[in-house]
Amino acid sequence: MIKKDIFNHDVKAQFQASANERMYRFFMADDQIKGVVVHATRMVKEMQANHDLGPLETLVLGQAYIAAALLSAPLKGRDRIAMNIQCSGPIKGLDVEANAFGEIRGYLKANPIEVENPEKIKWLSTLYGAGFLSVTRYIEDANRPYTGQIALVHGSIAEDLAEYFLTSEQIPSGFTLSVAFDDNENVTGAGGIFLQALPGAQPENVARAEAMIRKIDTLGHCFAFDQTDHTPESVIETAFADLSPRPLGSSRVEFYCRCSKERMADYLKQLPGEDRTDILANGPFPLELRCHHCNSVYGFSKEELANVFN
Repeated sequence: MIKKDIFNHDVKAQFQASANERMYRFFMADDQIKGVVVHATRMVKEMQANHDLGPLETLVLGQAYIAAALLSAPLKGRDRIAMNIQCSGPIKGLDVEANAFGEIRGYLKANPIEVENPEKIKWLSTLYGAGFLSVTRYIEDANRPYTGQIALVHGSIAEDLAEYFLTSEQIPSGFTLSVAFDDNENVTGAGGIFLQALPGAQPENVARAEAMIRKIDTLGHCFAFDQTDHTPESVIETAFADLSPRPLGSSRVEFYCRCSKERMADYLKQLPGEDRTDILANGPFPLELRCHHCNSVYGFSKEELANVFN
């Protein structure tokens, strides 16, 4: 992966952002409800830079990245999970995926999102239109992936994911996905929460948790780079204090794709012989291949292509 530097070679700022960028798991209500809080500011800013996104595109794809990070919380080993949206509105759709290492990647089907007067948009739901949301789990020891799908009901990733778990898996769940911007439309912070009832959870505790998650201030503002007094731990301790949260530990999250020039070379080797001959004869040089998951571009000179094909 070729990741753009959003820190202008400021190593201290880079390490500080990495230290903050984590996902925290917890139980509460006598272990009747499980939860995850993720600090995702650096991830969303790096995603925006690599994909060269405007503020509207950053908001849409940023929410999807945060959701994928939260969905990855229970993964182990080489498990991974993917979320796909296909829709008739200007957004067209998106694909994001996450693995057990907290590595998130993905892309928009439409960039830019073609909308007249985007500053007048009040609800993202108007940009999705009709469509479907699907979640696919790739479990390491399973014979095949499992995919569940629902029709878009709300036009909101958070609400439609909650609808997916309730409809497809019969599990009451709640999501908060937040990306904050400053007056210059720069991302200042990003974060999210995922709550899910466990079997046997008392309905009154589920209702209390739902009320608590609605009262939480915008996590994007809480997790801004210049905020040091708001952390995922403090959000868990204060927002859910009445349900006695019990921390379970934390893990990293990062905008990361495992593409490489070597992998792109492997794809080129699979081209039919006539196509390889034509490329070597007519170019273009350098030949550029782009990874749609992270927007990294890999260039191959004529000499490099000759070595790859031979």
